[in-house]
Amino acid sequence: MSDELLTETDSIENEILVDEVEPDQTNVIDVEEELILFEYIMVFPSDGQNEDTPLQTKSNDRREKLRTKLRQGGLVFKETQSALKELNFIHIGATIERYEECAHDVGLEVRLKAQEGQTTRTTYEEFELENKDQYVESSIPGCVFNSCGRQKLIMEILEAPKANGGCELSILKLKRKKVITDFFGLHNKEELEPTLLSWTKSFGFKDPIDNLRDYFGEKIAFYFAFLKIYFYFLGVLSVIGILFTILEKYLKEKHGVLGLINTIIISIWITVFIEYWKRTSVRISLHWDMLDFEEDESVRPEFKGTNRISPITNKNELYYSPKTRKMKYAVTFGFTVLMMCAAAGASIGITYEKLFRGKTEFKEYIIDKYGRDNAPFLYTLWTGIALGAIIFILNAVFKTFGHKLTEWENHRYDSHFENSLVVKYFMFQSVNNYIAIFCSAFVAKDMGYVATQLMTILITKQIIGNVMEVGLPWLKKKIAVKMAKRKRKQQKRDGNIVDKFQRVEKESKFAPYDSTVEDYLEMFIQMGFATFFVMAYPWGPLAPLLAFVNNWFEIRTDAIKLRSMKRPEPRGADGIGQWLEILKFVSLLVILNNILMMAFSYRVFVLGNTTIESYSSKLLFLVILEHSILFIKFIVHQVVPDVPHDVKIEIEKQKYQRLHKDDVEKDESESSEFD
Repeated sequence: MSDELLTETDSIENEILVDEVEPDQTNVIDVEEELILFEYIMVFPSDGQNEDTPLQTKSNDRREKLRTKLRQGGLVFKETQSALKELNFIHIGATIERYEECAHDVGLEVRLKAQEGQTTRTTYEEFELENKDQYVESSIPGCVFNSCGRQKLIMEILEAPKANGGCELSILKLKRKKVITDFFGLHNKEELEPTLLSWTKSFGFKDPIDNLRDYFGEKIAFYFAFLKIYFYFLGVLSVIGILFTILEKYLKEKHGVLGLINTIIISIWITVFIEYWKRTSVRISLHWDMLDFEEDESVRPEFKGTNRISPITNKNELYYSPKTRKMKYAVTFGFTVLMMCAAAGASIGITYEKLFRGKTEFKEYIIDKYGRDNAPFLYTLWTGIALGAIIFILNAVFKTFGHKLTEWENHRYDSHFENSLVVKYFMFQSVNNYIAIFCSAFVAKDMGYVATQLMTILITKQIIGNVMEVGLPWLKKKIAVKMAKRKRKQQKRDGNIVDKFQRVEKESKFAPYDSTVEDYLEMFIQMGFATFFVMAYPWGPLAPLLAFVNNWFEIRTDAIKLRSMKRPEPRGADGIGQWLEILKFVSLLVILNNILMMAFSYRVFVLGNTTIESYSSKLLFLVILEHSILFIKFIVHQVVPDVPHDVKIEIEKQKYQRLHKDDVEKDESESSEFD
């Protein structure tokens, strides 16, 4: 998707409400020369608010207590209604002074201005009021907190106990008790548009990753950083794939020395990619001062337990029995295995129909209509499309149940919840996506079919995925807006006065953004297609090229998706989390699978003048090659440290400065007396 299309999409979205959206005064208002910066919206229905019923009275009382608690935390709020008067919006914000007070209390990281002769690699530090002139100013004059930082501070105030000057509120409980029906952060167009456009325009040339971090938080920014590096490495692998495709055509060698070289190169590629990412991830974490993020993780609001005195801290805490969770693990992972078996059965069934049953009525129909010469390709194409559709349907089914079952496991921390969800998703999707191709490669040993099947499934998945990722949220939003416009026109015809739509009302109709789990999962499954089957000539070596082209569009569709959905909650991270372990596991599968395909998917294996046909000889060759490549991988891992030397020195320097902060300040004070 081109940058022009990105801009054009924004114009189309604005035209939907061009005559009905009031000027954007949602985020900032000036009250007696004091700026109030609004960041979050609470929503609840206004129908029946004046009815004198016990239920409505109870709801009104709870909402009045909510307003009292917002004032208790020093927050400022204003209330508006939707154009059709069916929804109430509470805009929550604070003064710059309140933001500064909270930032000092919680140690919020803010970006430093570039200093001449600066040696430290960290460009963020904890906010200190006396150093305010050293920080980068946001789009609001006089405020050093960007909208992402302000949203983090609002959440801190909302959740903090009363004793600490907070509101002592749980958004989840407010939703459960139906005090509010929705809660979301407002988009800030002054920061959003330049951030996304700079990223899409400079992708592959510059590095505006700090801007993404400052708007969406570290969690999403790390995803884009990973996507960028993966994009670069796919470009290298695409060139190699094109070269091998050309060599295979001219050398007429599909399973000899050329295959051996290809296997070694793909193994080195995945190893170098992992090592490079680990080193880059540490640099980014140091740059954002997020290396110790895990220590600051808070308990999930969804976590349930019984009160007890902690044997470690001797303080009151919520406790949940590990034995109970292990029993739940047995149920949830049992369901995952059951779904994996169902996916394998469906995929193998279609593959069996194509490869083993011979002629079918549908195949005879293709032969009669299109001729015997075209029948094999068309029938293979049909089965590939059918597999792509089945993969998508089963993914949707598992997504629904997998998320609910992981919630049922009752995890204390978000990282634990996501780790469990990631493992389930990856287990299921790996079987669902690859089992049919494995069957074709290792059972039928029809590598021509494997190549066509690979490209058909990959293209089908990418088309369906992009439509569902961008098209569906956009369509839902457009339908919701059109229905609101139609209802508004009907109210006007009935003689009722209807206000113009606010921007906040438009954003309330956006679909929510859940997490980065599905974005990562899409990339990792794609990585499998691009690396597992490079031995399947003629199309296998070109799979990385198709993935590379898709990811050029992916960065743009992700940008449109993020601006077409409710603003994600800014979340911290010190890397890609559990996905790094899965990446290491995938690297082993890449090496093993390509060696197995080279040794066993072809009935005869040729190395120069030597022909290997027996399984015992192939097995011996397999073991020698596998151990050799794993040894090279081990050597690379040992020689290349996960933390670069200069980064390690910087980390040790910062630790020293924190431990001896008082001594450093004393030395600076004494030296200044004699300047």
